[in-house]
Amino acid sequence: MSALLALAEPESLGTLDEVVFQNWESLWWVLLSVPLCVLAFIWAARQRKRAVEALGNATLVSRLVGSVHHGRRVLSTVAMTGAVAAVALGLLRLQYGGTAEVIPASGLDVVLAVDYSKSMLAQDVYPSRSERLEAELSRFLDDAGRRGDHVGVVVFAGAARGFPVTPDMRLLKLYLSDADPRFERPGGTAMGKALRRSLAYLVDARRGVDDAGEQEEPSDDEALDAAAIPPAENGQAIVLLTDGEDNASRPLEIAEEAARLGVRVFTVGIGSASGEPIQSFDANGTPTGFVKDEKTGEYRYTRLDEKLLEEIAKITGGRYVKVQTDSFSLDEVREVLEELSRTQSEDTIEVHHDEGFAIPLTAALVLLCLGLGSSDRRRVSA
Repeated sequence: MSALLALAEPESLGTLDEVVFQNWESLWWVLLSVPLCVLAFIWAARQRKRAVEALGNATLVSRLVGSVHHGRRVLSTVAMTGAVAAVALGLLRLQYGGTAEVIPASGLDVVLAVDYSKSMLAQDVYPSRSERLEAELSRFLDDAGRRGDHVGVVVFAGAARGFPVTPDMRLLKLYLSDADPRFERPGGTAMGKALRRSLAYLVDARRGVDDAGEQEEPSDDEALDAAAIPPAENGQAIVLLTDGEDNASRPLEIAEEAARLGVRVFTVGIGSASGEPIQSFDANGTPTGFVKDEKTGEYRYTRLDEKLLEEIAKITGGRYVKVQTDSFSLDEVREVLEELSRTQSEDTIEVHHDEGFAIPLTAALVLLCLGLGSSDRRRVSA
């Protein structure tokens, strides 16, 4: 199967030469029709013979049967029997030729929850974490589109906003191009809110909700009422990318809810546990220095909470991936999702044959006309 798919064109595998029957449950009609038809003609012949013998007058009988052409009668019988057999064959739905089409797998439902807090402006990666991440996300979306995945995006700092699950990767790229850590309000790293919004988008995908735009923050009843959530038709996953820590939005509780719904969360840690200072910006997005603690006057740092990210991944059956700043790449995340996509479903081949039931039915009509139109009487001279 895999070798065939690799050689196949995306739309079609080409023309087929096989002949098939699609209605095998009617096979007993074929097996019974011809013997029953033959028995019926034999019974009719015997009945005619008895009727002739019942006349008793040999001279009269000789005149009656003298004009009978036995060869034509046999030919008519064979034609009628063949017509019945052809009709029975037509009931089997003869099919031939046609094409075989590759039907791509429907792919995964994935939501990218991306940390766009101000710490993502750190320049330990050239030109900055956020700009490098945007380029990596663009590659990620290209691969997802190739696999046939449906993807949603959640951008978060102290709050979360996003774009629902969609097959159109161009819309997501446009949405991400407008995201800027300098203008995300409020500040912070609310992983729990991001996971909650991501889970709400996946639940909407199960319900068939298709909103081409941002959504208001869903309530707990709308997003997390498992009794009202249908099962997922495709595999579902959340990819959480962050460089910070969360102490307020209860991400582990949302992770447990995701696990109950069968949604895996793959966490991606960016940065280091030692932390990076948080930049401050004015209303125009111009850097004004670094954020200081109001009480101590010391610079505030954002630190990667690897333990929390590992716990979230463990609860949901996902995986934690650490992205090093010196080799910033999401290749490992893409490989994980590609493997998940392969285990969820495979491309299928759908065969479309041309209907050929008209062939035996046409033959049946010709034989029927031949059987009914031919006379079993010869001309007798006066």
